[in-house]
Amino acid sequence: MQQQTSEQLRSWFKNVEPIYAELFNAAHAMCGNYDLAEYALRSAILDVWLQNASIGMGFRERLRVALRQASFEAALSEDGRRAEFTWPGFTAARSDDPILSQLTQERVETQRLVMLRQGCGLSTKAVAQLTGMSQAQIRAELSRFESRCRRRLTGQDRARAEALISQRAKRLLARSGPGIPQIAQVYRAFEAEAGGAQVTGHRVSRVVGWVLLALMALVCAAAFWLFAVLVQPV
Repeated sequence: MQQQTSEQLRSWFKNVEPIYAELFNAAHAMCGNYDLAEYALRSAILDVWLQNASIGMGFRERLRVALRQASFEAALSEDGRRAEFTWPGFTAARSDDPILSQLTQERVETQRLVMLRQGCGLSTKAVAQLTGMSQAQIRAELSRFESRCRRRLTGQDRARAEALISQRAKRLLARSGPGIPQIAQVYRAFEAEAGGAQVTGHRVSRVVGWVLLALMALVCAAAFWLFAVLVQPV
């Protein structure tokens, strides 16, 4: 792995910042616990950096995929199953949006199902893994929520209720707020972990180089021995 300066790391991390809030909010919804969500976020960022992921098309999706994997590993671990549930959901607030208004009136458990299915885009099977509910229960709960939203909508919006719910859920995921870890502290942790990974990677490269050099020496020695045997007079 190529050594990178602090300035290069900071420049790379700036590309994470536009979806930083979305990543943490998604991790918190998936893990259900604040500390586990922060750990999953840091793990996902470091993992994508270690992949040498280039900045450009697909970069954000790689972050989302890495975050999903890290969140599931954290949530389904032994510590994750024992962790306190801290996801706060959404409190009732005055809103002219019928979907958001309905969402804030739901139980936290239902709100989380909506965010996992429609915001994070998880399958019902994946949602079942995280919540412990059956897929049938999840579908029924989401269907009832969609019906309540549809009754609040008017005209053509009723026919596209599910799409509107997904749109609102994704918008909520991208919303920043006081409940999100300071981006500076996450960057400092990333810089320290990336620096450690670089040192480890450099050492591994040196060991691999030594091993290859030793193998080449053995091959050369064997070749000389074979040549000496073949040229001996009979």
